[in-house]
Amino acid sequence: MSSSATSTEQILRETFNALENGFNQTAILRGEPTRAQTHLKQLTNKMADGKKLIKEYERRAKEEAEEESKNNSNSTTNYAARLDQIQMTKKRMVSELNRFVTMKKAAQNAIAEKQAAIAETTRVSSSSAAQVSRLAGVMPTFQKMHEIKEGDDLREMDSQQLVQHGRGMMNQTDKSVSRSKKIVHETIEMGAVTAGKLKEQTQKLDEITDELDELQFSVRKSLNLVRDITKGLATDRCVITLMLLVAVGVVAVIIVKATGADKKKSSSPAPAPEAAPARRLLLHAIEYSLM
Repeated sequence: MSSSATSTEQILRETFNALENGFNQTAILRGEPTRAQTHLKQLTNKMADGKKLIKEYERRAKEEAEEESKNNSNSTTNYAARLDQIQMTKKRMVSELNRFVTMKKAAQNAIAEKQAAIAETTRVSSSSAAQVSRLAGVMPTFQKMHEIKEGDDLREMDSQQLVQHGRGMMNQTDKSVSRSKKIVHETIEMGAVTAGKLKEQTQKLDEITDELDELQFSVRKSLNLVRDITKGLATDRCVITLMLLVAVGVVAVIIVKATGADKKKSSSPAPAPEAAPARRLLLHAIEYSLM
């Protein structure tokens, strides 16, 4: 493995170690929800970096394997083995990243449950305060009744009238307490329903986030495929151009052979040897004249 892919793999291992340490900080994840959400957001960003590093490792490793196969013509088997090794390494990295995704979902659910519990506690406290206010509103009635009775001469009332008066006040107090309990139970039920709805919405948001991540991964994979197809088309164009040049050369040779231009060129110097008999005739004529 060359230095480029190895360095990318080393950075990815460091990222995974950081994620492992981050999810092991249970004191933060189980503590105050706002702080836990901030910590979980940082871990989510590291997971996104890890996904990018996996793609970068695959790209660099394949480029280096292709370069080695080009330099060594007898490395076809080694190239296939390298591709299998790259795919196995990528599969192991993706499995590790999916493990962190599962831990992230569990942490999100725990945070959502804690937020729902806090919200429910806040609502119960608010309802309790409202009940206190309502009871405080009932108290003036008791005070008015007490003032009215104080205006009367209680000493003139017999024991049975005093008992009836006390029972009436107790009944009114019991009714007020019953209404308060009913309000508390309704508030608790409302809080439970709201917490369930919040949990469902959180799960839906998690599913939407996962689908968006998968969509982004598919888009990037498609872009890489389009880039590879474009490179292949460029190579095919070069091959087609070379074949056209070869075909043009073959056609030119056939045309030259058919028209006989090469024969004309080879027969054009032939008249040169005819000068020799002319010179012989000239010499014979000179000798004959001298005789």
